[in-house]
Amino acid sequence: MKKNTSSDAIIYTYTLLRRIPHHLLLLGVYYAFAAVWAVKALLTGSLLSLCLGYIFVQLLHMLAIRGYLHFVRKTESQGWSFRFAHLWTGYIPAQYVMLRSFVRLHLHLLISGFAGILLLYPWFSAAVISNILFVHLWILGGRFYMFLMFRKQYQVGWLRLRVNETSCYKQ
Repeated sequence: MKKNTSSDAIIYTYTLLRRIPHHLLLLGVYYAFAAVWAVKALLTGSLLSLCLGYIFVQLLHMLAIRGYLHFVRKTESQGWSFRFAHLWTGYIPAQYVMLRSFVRLHLHLLISGFAGILLLYPWFSAAVISNILFVHLWILGGRFYMFLMFRKQYQVGWLRLRVNETSCYKQ
């Protein structure tokens, strides 16, 4: 039996490249879009479809992410869970994730989400479809804003998602 020596040990060191705290102004703008749309839905009588659309989109995102991880990346979704955070509510990783692969995953999520929602068009009214599309874009909008902020670190960056901040590290 081989004994582990210190030369066999793996130590991961990460260097902080950029940290973006979720300031009150950023969160205010993010939630203001949702509030305006909720008022519109309330006035048109489609608030229930907005709430159910939020649940549906979160489930759709979870299924798309799990499918992407299983079929495209050939990995299991260990370390991924449903979490509540301001810009990252949904099915997200609990550990570090490569920025490049995470952006690709969200591009897949954007396209497959649109396709999945638009497939429902024959069965639902235009108001319901517009509510679901809004929720889909609203959820991904905050994430793509963060990706835009980390565009200089795209090739080497590793994201760490927290409730009040998003950090980018280099390994």
